[in-house]
Amino acid sequence: MKRFTILVLCCLLAVPAIAQKEGTPEEPEQAEAPPPPPYKARKPFWSRMYAGGWLGASSSSNVDRIEAAPELGFQATPRIQLGGSLVYRYRNDKRFDPDLKTTDLGASLFGRYFVYAPIFLQLGIEHLSWEYYDGFQIDLTKIDANHTGVLIGPGFALSMGPRAATYFAFLYDVNYNSNGPNPYDDPWVFRIGFGIGL
Repeated sequence: MKRFTILVLCCLLAVPAIAQKEGTPEEPEQAEAPPPPPYKARKPFWSRMYAGGWLGASSSSNVDRIEAAPELGFQATPRIQLGGSLVYRYRNDKRFDPDLKTTDLGASLFGRYFVYAPIFLQLGIEHLSWEYYDGFQIDLTKIDANHTGVLIGPGFALSMGPRAATYFAFLYDVNYNSNGPNPYDDPWVFRIGFGIGL
């Protein structure tokens, strides 16, 4: 009987101890880290490429020109486009006898920074191999020349759909030499081009 009484007392003392243990607040569990934001996959390289170029033609009583420049570009960031083009130009200068007919070839690299869409600033380097007559010689010798122009200026892009645009640029050739022969009649060059996403 004595043993039974001791056992009952032990059980009665154990119940409040268990209840106290269960009632005490446990240490707060560490909060789970918030889930990461949805991963925004970067567009694949090829989907940020575009192809296009510019075409030009002009005719006057003095000079006829036809120009074409296929272009390949890359949307480096939402605001920056980088690209390059080949340049072909046929020129018929009627101020000479016989007429000066040349095929000018070149290439260019450029970058566009969209300040506020659709307005951008463009900087480009264009190397052009061209020909001209030396006006100081009687026999009008055709001279091969090279010109590296630094073209800078504003422009704007006109959207033609989700993956196409037309570009208008007003560029100034920093390397234009007003005292010597130049491939362009004046330092300002106006260009209209287009681009279509690949």
